[in-house]
Amino acid sequence: MIQFTVYGEPAAKGRPRAAMGADGRIRGAYTPGKTRVEETNFRAQAVRVKPERPFEGPVVLEVVFFRGVPRSWSERKKERALSGGILPAVRPDTDNLVKLVKDALNGVFWRDDAQVVKLTAEKRYSDTPRTEVKIEEVENA
Repeated sequence: MIQFTVYGEPAAKGRPRAAMGADGRIRGAYTPGKTRVEETNFRAQAVRVKPERPFEGPVVLEVVFFRGVPRSWSERKKERALSGGILPAVRPDTDNLVKLVKDALNGVFWRDDAQVVKLTAEKRYSDTPRTEVKIEEVENA
């Protein structure tokens, strides 16, 4: 099993954008620059613990996203959030946060993100925004 933490406010995968030609036709799709930067940053922090070669078999992925508590909240509300009494049921969506993680780790920790056979993800609040990741290759029966 591999475990690591990526520090910084969790970021979501941005929607692909369409590149238009001068004739008004769609020439192709591209990943927004902000998303590329976030994926690169995430990968750069994660490669410190990468395996010698990407996993070949099925993979179990567990991710916990810790978002910063809004500064406008009262101390009482902040304490409730930090103790788990308030969960971040706000944007970005959990699935878009996971997409960025899977794309950033693709080709480094596994060959293809289709190998992820089990996924657990949750969002929480913390004074230290970060993403905690556990990856385990499992055997086929």
